[in-house]
Amino acid sequence: MVGKAKENRYLYLSLGVLLTTLGIYFSYEDFIRGEFVDSVMILALGVSQLFFAYLSPQIFPRDERAKAIIGKAMTANYFILFVVILILFLITGQGSLGMWQLSANQVLIVLFSTMIIAIPGTMVVFTRLM
Repeated sequence: MVGKAKENRYLYLSLGVLLTTLGIYFSYEDFIRGEFVDSVMILALGVSQLFFAYLSPQIFPRDERAKAIIGKAMTANYFILFVVILILFLITGQGSLGMWQLSANQVLIVLFSTMIIAIPGTMVVFTRLM
């Protein structure tokens, strides 16, 4: 099982570096112009793959510790997703806090990117705590 975790780690690391580089390259012009960055999903996938490269030795041996890390991370992500939805609701609403106008597609991109980064990010936090 150690060989498989090491093989997965190299795969995650190479994909993470590639996707992060592509995400930065595609996002740079929109970010400089101050527009919504549609290619932020590629960057989020790259960061997620880098997190999984770190997590590969800890979560691929499916022992009790790995199951506890995954369970706690999923519980934390449940609350993170609700907080992000609340923040999006407040800043895109019609009231005084409604300072942005986002399309439904853009809201889904933000939610998807948050979820893609938050899941392995919380796993990294719980790996360090346990």
